[in-house]
Amino acid sequence: MLLKISNLSIGFKNRINETHKIVDKFCLNLLKSNITALVGSSGSGKSLIALSILKLLPSNAQFSGQIIFEGQNLLDLDDKNLQKIRGKKIAMIFQDPNTALNPLHKIGKQIVEAIKIHNPRISKINLQKRVEELLRLVELESLMARLGDYPHQLSGGQKQRVMIAIAIANNPQILIADEPTTALDKNIQNEILALLKKLAKQQQIAVLLISHNRHVVAKLADEIIEIGDKISYKDTLRDTQKISANNLNHKLLEVKNLSVKFQKFYANCDINFALHNKRNLGIIGQSGSGKSTLALALLNLIPCEGEIEFFNQNMSVLNWQNNCPELRQKIQIVFQDPFSSLNPRMKIFDIIAEGLIIHRQKNFSDKTKQDFKNYLQQEVQEIMSQMHLAKDFLNYYPHQLSGGQRQRVAIARALILKPQILILDEPTSALDFQTQNEILRLLIEVQENHSISYIIISHDDEIIDKMSDSIAEIKDGRMNFIKN
Repeated sequence: MLLKISNLSIGFKNRINETHKIVDKFCLNLLKSNITALVGSSGSGKSLIALSILKLLPSNAQFSGQIIFEGQNLLDLDDKNLQKIRGKKIAMIFQDPNTALNPLHKIGKQIVEAIKIHNPRISKINLQKRVEELLRLVELESLMARLGDYPHQLSGGQKQRVMIAIAIANNPQILIADEPTTALDKNIQNEILALLKKLAKQQQIAVLLISHNRHVVAKLADEIIEIGDKISYKDTLRDTQKISANNLNHKLLEVKNLSVKFQKFYANCDINFALHNKRNLGIIGQSGSGKSTLALALLNLIPCEGEIEFFNQNMSVLNWQNNCPELRQKIQIVFQDPFSSLNPRMKIFDIIAEGLIIHRQKNFSDKTKQDFKNYLQQEVQEIMSQMHLAKDFLNYYPHQLSGGQRQRVAIARALILKPQILILDEPTSALDFQTQNEILRLLIEVQENHSISYIIISHDDEIIDKMSDSIAEIKDGRMNFIKN
C-alpha cells in the first residue's frame, strides 16, 4: 500500500462561523500499479480530496483525519517538507491544460522545468534524453520537432499529453488525475485513458482517477469509489423537452464558401449553411476537426475567405469594429471553459455588465450617470434571476463559484445584450452530467422565452441530437449535413 486515507473530513466556515462539511470521514487506499477511480457529481468533494493529498486546500478549509504516505501524515507536514513530495513522489494532472500550462512559455521549456526543479544538476545531454523519453512515453513523438511551440498551438489531446509528461517527469509513485478527459471528445478520451492505464502498469504508478462519469472509468479502474448522489446521464436527458420552433422562415445568418487557412493547410474549407429564427444548428466533430475555428470565423475573430451574411448584410465587406456595433450585439458566444473565459480579477457584476457598458453607455448623457447605474443594476439582476443565480454572487469572483455557476455567468454575460444568435462552443463538456443537464434545461428555457437561435458545437452526439434541428459534421475542415 502506497497511500492510506483515514477518516478525512473537509469543510469550510461561513460568515457566521459555522462549518459546512463537504467531505465526511472518507477512507481510501492506493496500491502500486493500480488505478482507483473516485466518481461523484459536482460539489461532492472529489477534487477537494485530491487537493488534500498534496495539502493544496484553500486557506479557509477546515480538515481532519490522516493521509499516510511513507509513514508520515501529509496533513501534518509544512510546505518545506511537502515540496520534496509534490511533483516528485506524488504528481497531479489537472482538468484543464489550458489553465494548467503557462501560455507564455514554450512546451519544451515547461517539461524541462518540471525535470530540473527536482534534478537541478542534471546535464544537458541527460536532460534532452529525458524530454525525448517522456514524449515517447506519452505517445507524442510527433512533437519532438515542436518543443518550441506554445500551448495554444496544440490540440486539446496533445496539451493533455504534455501535462501527463510533466506529471511523470520525476517518476512519481502516485499520479492524481483530476477529470483528465472531461473536455475531450470520445476518441481522445479513450486514448488518454488507455495511456494512463499503460503508464500505471509500465511505470508501476498508483493512479487516483477522478471523474463524474462511472461508465468512462468502468473498464479502466481496478477499483471504483462513488461519493455523493449517483446520477444517470441518459435518464436526465430523456426529461429534456425538444425545443419548439416558431417563425422559422426568417433567415438570420447565411454562410457561403467559408474557408479558413492557417499557413499551409485549411482548417475550414468551403463551408455552406444557413440559420433561421429560433432554429438550432448542431455541429459535431473530433478534436482538431475545425469546429471552434468556424465559430471564431463567424465572429470575425480570425480572418476567413468566403461570404458571411448577418441579417442580409454581407459582413465580408464591412469593418466590424467601426461599422457594426449593433450587429456585434446580435451574435454572442459562450466558450467551453468559463474558468478561462471569465476574468479572474473582475467581480461577477462587472463581468456581466461589461457588454452593456461598452454598447449602451453612449445612450446616457453625463447628466444621467445615476440613471445608467440604475439601468445596469436592473439589467444585471434580471439576467441573474433568469440564470437562477443568487444575487449574492454579484460580489463574488469567478474562482468562488462552482463550474456550473461559472458557466451560467458566462451565458448571462452573452445574453444580457439580447442577441439573436448564440454560439455555444462545447458549453457543457467540462461539467458533470447533472450540471450539464441543468445548463441544457436553462438554454431551452431561454429559447422558449426569447427569440434566439443557437449554433451548438459539441463532440457529444446525444446532446447535439437532443438540442438541434439541423446537424452537421465537420471532418478535416469540411462540413457535411447529417440531419437538415
